[in-house]
Amino acid sequence: MSDLRFDTGDNEFASSRDTSSGFDLAGKLVEWGLVSDRQQATYVLIGAGVLALIIAFFLFRSSGSDLPPPPPIGV
Repeated sequence: MSDLRFDTGDNEFASSRDTSSGFDLAGKLVEWGLVSDRQQATYVLIGAGVLALIIAFFLFRSSGSDLPPPPPIGV
């Protein structure tokens, strides 16, 4: 049993950076120079998402009418 040996690499279960997993918006923000690093880009994207939700909420609330809906038309 002493001759049993496992040949495993250092990063056996780590994901490789070579594969493209899709569009990387945080990386684009850093590349364009809008932010200095990926963590800051993530914060900007989270802020933009929260802002979009707030705007959608106010648009939804203001689109309603105080008038009751009209009665259905009988055929």
